[in-house]
Amino acid sequence: MCAVSGERRDSPPTGENLAGFEVWTTFFTAFVAVVVVTPIVRKYALRWKLGDKPNGRKIHTANIPHIGGIAIVVGTLLGLFAAQVFAVAGAESLSAKVLLPVTLIVGLGLTDDIKNLKARRKLTVQVIASLVLAMLGVRLYIGLPVFDGSLILVVALSAFYLVGISSSVNLIDGHDGLAAGTSLISAVAFAVLAVTTNAPWLLLLSLSVAGACLGFLIYNFPPGRIFMGDTGSMFLGVMLGIVACYFTMMQPTINTFVAVCFVLSIPMIDSCLAIVRRLSLRRPVFQADCLHIHHILASFGFSTRETLFILYGMQAVMAFLGILVMKGFTVPLVLGLIILALTFYTFIRIMVAAESGERETASPKFSPGSFPSLEK
Repeated sequence: MCAVSGERRDSPPTGENLAGFEVWTTFFTAFVAVVVVTPIVRKYALRWKLGDKPNGRKIHTANIPHIGGIAIVVGTLLGLFAAQVFAVAGAESLSAKVLLPVTLIVGLGLTDDIKNLKARRKLTVQVIASLVLAMLGVRLYIGLPVFDGSLILVVALSAFYLVGISSSVNLIDGHDGLAAGTSLISAVAFAVLAVTTNAPWLLLLSLSVAGACLGFLIYNFPPGRIFMGDTGSMFLGVMLGIVACYFTMMQPTINTFVAVCFVLSIPMIDSCLAIVRRLSLRRPVFQADCLHIHHILASFGFSTRETLFILYGMQAVMAFLGILVMKGFTVPLVLGLIILALTFYTFIRIMVAAESGERETASPKFSPGSFPSLEK
């Protein structure tokens, strides 16, 4: 299922071999930085009372700091700095492109974590940052000439995709360890794809994100001692979105587009479910609720960690299928689409039935008070 082949002129350089030392140094730089910085961020967040306070929608009974994303940003950037020290081809060029828009995203997330901005204001800044990224050359190609042949369509679709991924990771960050864990799995899958496609810069970028996520999980795995907040979730979302776009720029085929979507599928499908169910229930799209996938799993009696591992497993399976699809295999592509369709159909029925009062039919154990916490 390849509509277009070849490498685009705006794709990142390929062909440079990396030594194991360079690869692992980048990963561990990000990992160690987050492990060291997170307790410092937590200390000052508690001192300045920047955290999630207990309420009826949350399971924690103490004020939990929620600006841990600062540590994730610091760790990732230090990992990327290590990559530039190795003078990897394309490192400085890509860093220059993403610096301003990513700074906007981080600033937006930090402001929201401190002042709790309205959803529409957040979306406006996300759109601006994503458009800047797209116009600077971070673009998504889907492998169809009718779309890829129009610069306007490519820029619009790229911005939409980057906003979508950033928002999806942000929305799924409502359960200890969920956003960090799924992002870790996605980043590792992208690192594997970078190896198979001989893209050294994307390999180091993916490993920087993976190292930062793993380091943060030490403090965020249930029971979490600190949350990443919007600073971390939107940053991870946009970084993963950038990596995904560059893979489609390197190999602008339908297979590549489907593959990167599979790698990011769990946050994406949770976001799509949120939009569809809110529209189905005639509620504002930006109105928060307690009907995300992890809420539903918890309502069936799964513990906090069981829910987490189920979603980790789903993400890992889809990421593995994405890697196979990138290699050109058709069966994993069909299988992945079937899994996503069945997952979407099953959960949307349960969600709508639960909210409509059909709890006996949808889920015997469903009750609003059974949910773990969530901000989103």
